[in-house]
Amino acid sequence: MKYLKVLTGAVLSTFVLLSIIIDSRTEALLEIPQNSAETTSLPEMEEDSSVTKWKMAEKVARKLSATLVKNILPFAVRSSGEMNLSPSCSRSLLKLLSGVKQLKLWAISMLDASGKIPSGMFTGSINSLGDYDECIEIDVPRHFQGQYCLVDIAPPLPKRRRFVASDTIIEELVNITDPESAVTKLVTFGNYYYHLNIRTSICMPSTCSIEEIQNITKKVFEQIGIEFNVKIPNCERKTENFAFSTSEIAIITVFSSIVILGLVATITDVWLKLKSSEEFSQVTLSFPIRCLLCFSFYTNTIRLLKKDESPDSIKIFHGMKVITILWVILNHTYYYINYQAFSSLLNAKELGKEKAFQLIANGFLNVETFFFISAVLVSYSVMKMKEKRLNVFLYIFRRFWRLTPPFMFVIAAVYLLPYLGSGPVWKETVIDRLTNKCRETWWTNLIYINNFLPNSQMCLQWMWYIPVDTHLYLLSLFVLIPLKKNPRIAFLINGAIFVSGIIVSAVLNVYYNLHPTAIYVYNHPEDISYYIERGYFRTYLHCSTYCVGLTIGYLLVIRKKLHIPLRVNLLGWLLAFVSSLTVLYGVYDWNQGNVPGIVVSTLYTCTNKFVWSLALAWVTFACVTGNGGIATTILSWEAFVPLGRLTYMAYLVHPIIQLVNIGSTRTLIRADHRTLVFMYFGNVVCAFMCAYVLSLLFESPFMALEKVFFTARLQPSEKTNKPKSNNESGVFYNSKAVDCSDLYGDSMICAIKVKYYEASDA
Repeated sequence: MKYLKVLTGAVLSTFVLLSIIIDSRTEALLEIPQNSAETTSLPEMEEDSSVTKWKMAEKVARKLSATLVKNILPFAVRSSGEMNLSPSCSRSLLKLLSGVKQLKLWAISMLDASGKIPSGMFTGSINSLGDYDECIEIDVPRHFQGQYCLVDIAPPLPKRRRFVASDTIIEELVNITDPESAVTKLVTFGNYYYHLNIRTSICMPSTCSIEEIQNITKKVFEQIGIEFNVKIPNCERKTENFAFSTSEIAIITVFSSIVILGLVATITDVWLKLKSSEEFSQVTLSFPIRCLLCFSFYTNTIRLLKKDESPDSIKIFHGMKVITILWVILNHTYYYINYQAFSSLLNAKELGKEKAFQLIANGFLNVETFFFISAVLVSYSVMKMKEKRLNVFLYIFRRFWRLTPPFMFVIAAVYLLPYLGSGPVWKETVIDRLTNKCRETWWTNLIYINNFLPNSQMCLQWMWYIPVDTHLYLLSLFVLIPLKKNPRIAFLINGAIFVSGIIVSAVLNVYYNLHPTAIYVYNHPEDISYYIERGYFRTYLHCSTYCVGLTIGYLLVIRKKLHIPLRVNLLGWLLAFVSSLTVLYGVYDWNQGNVPGIVVSTLYTCTNKFVWSLALAWVTFACVTGNGGIATTILSWEAFVPLGRLTYMAYLVHPIIQLVNIGSTRTLIRADHRTLVFMYFGNVVCAFMCAYVLSLLFESPFMALEKVFFTARLQPSEKTNKPKSNNESGVFYNSKAVDCSDLYGDSMICAIKVKYYEASDA
């Protein structure tokens, strides 16, 4: 069988050689009449020197291409049988060689579109992406199309050791070559090669499979004599027809139905408002019409933009939420990237040595602000309500009703991302990292346990926050139920939860031998995942912040107005400022590789979130009680109100925008602050724009439907009554029904104001 393959390859090669010879002979014959004509014709004008030079350049190019083919052809003939190439692939490759010999445009374009040796390898530029679009646009009629393939080259390395600084030279590779050799410089990057590959690309005929192309590249490296591991991770060609799966068709149908429903609702809403001569009121409409109007883009936009005029609203939370989400997006701009799409990666290594960069390197603290806000709001709302008994069913139902629809609609949208872009790194950045993972584990997000999955399997990793906040929200029931009747018991339970969270965190930190935070110099994905899976994503790690928030919510009600002496006030602000900066920037030395022992690591793990929440507690208490000064003015700025209402959706979609942008790149992105800061501002703008659209489609309608459903039982005479009280959290209590028209959520990025109406006893 092997003999037949070799024989077939030899025969095909012979045919190609004959065709090349015939082509050259034909060209020579065609030149004879021209030369003879020149001897008999009248003298012509002297040729322009530029024309002569172009002709000379073409002759040189033909000579070089002929030499190239001459050198490659024997190797191709000799290796065709060993590489197990199919007849169609062999014919296409020989056609390619013939095209290069004849200097055909499509053949030279395939060479041109292929990646070369990466430029700037000694500065961390280890990738050469070639020209993706040029390759896939190549079409050789009746033969093949251009096929763009990535080639990953992994240098041989010894077994990896955990938690070794990336710029440390691997022990086994020390002094293996001349210290002044270029190879020695490449060896110093050894720890990066454990998770990054030297990458180039080739443009190949579409008739060759990935396995065949991998065999060819391996054979080429064997011929050169470099025994590196070569892999073809992906090949792509131009496709014109999309074949949607059943689930994708269902998702498109649902999305289209919601858009159509929104358009119909908007038209109906505007028509009713124009028709009515009096002030429009939905309470006079039938139940189906009120449900329809919940999807009105017009009304939901008005609700989104309206001011927060409730006297019981904690207005500073608008500003705190917006500032925090801007910080979160900044962190994720540096975190959710594909390093194989970047050049000058050694610049990124130096970022961790900057003191100012600790704002990003230790940005894990920013999410504690959302936990704190969520806890304050639920306890504040319980204390503001008139009833003594909490309706647990409605408390839980409302939580899932508010969060789940937008949560799952975003995941459904991820299924359609493969059809929305392309590029050299599109598959590994978007399809593999987002779509494929969600196809496997989306159900864990639905039941709010995705934070317990391994980081490598999570559907949309940044959504770990939502189940954690939900777990703490449900856990707070043990505190909220007795809070009004017996605050002492409530805070004993609150203290028990606080202490339990600290103890569990300390024990598991020692058991897993965790570092105090994700140390920047340990940037291998497995090292990062080891920490965040055990030291960041787990619910018990954030109990201290939530317990502080529950306490502050209670104090804000019983001490709504409190004069704090100037000295005490200044001391409080100073301590809050210093303590927060200490836990934020105190990790600087650790991020240089000077990692503390297990005692210090455990101490920091158990106290950093608590100290951060105490700083937030002072800011909140001082501002709400009238002692915040300019801080209250800034955080309560009205411009923050609509943006604060969009933070939930912005949180859900901003990393998707980031990864789609990177996955669509055709050229390498420079890894420096300027590039990433410009990318950051683009992410912020796009995130809030998408958040507005998605909020109108998937968030606001369900919040409005909540109001319609739970006010349907009210008597007609009671529906026109004005609200009797205001409440912060929007949590259901006993016989209360909530007005959800203010478009706040009740989580991190959550509700500030909800109105309650008296319901009938029936």
